[in-house]
Amino acid sequence: MGEGPTGYIRGLSVRKTPTGVMRTLLVVSGNIPLHDEVVGFCEYGVGVETTKEHEGIYQISYIATALKVRGQHLGDTLLASVIMRLRDDAWRSNRTPLVLTQVDPRNKPSMDLFSRFGFVDEGPDPNDLEYHLLSLEFTPQERGNYFGSTLAFF
Repeated sequence: MGEGPTGYIRGLSVRKTPTGVMRTLLVVSGNIPLHDEVVGFCEYGVGVETTKEHEGIYQISYIATALKVRGQHLGDTLLASVIMRLRDDAWRSNRTPLVLTQVDPRNKPSMDLFSRFGFVDEGPDPNDLEYHLLSLEFTPQERGNYFGSTLAFF
């Protein structure tokens, strides 16, 4: 142990990132050096590459915060950071500026989060009717040679 942030939120390991998947972590410094705690993360990536034959899409597959920080709008911090990253990636790699996610419509906090950022509820996912597809078209924008950090105080 003692090798960076603890790696679990609600039982999901955030230490190992699958190939082709991007993650944004929200980490809080702990009292003990090298024992920082992950209090939120978002998993996202390119769902379908943009080619001459078809438009591609980005996808957000998971966004979560630790239960102990619920209600502090850290999901907003995560989602804002991810959208900034996708805008830059679309600008740099000429990918289609469209991101999709799938949300259980009974999960009001998640539906509200994505709604605040302009995601449109496209209705039930034809492949999984319990979930709704949400989409966001965005404008690609260069963010420079580095990404600024988003800080949250709580």
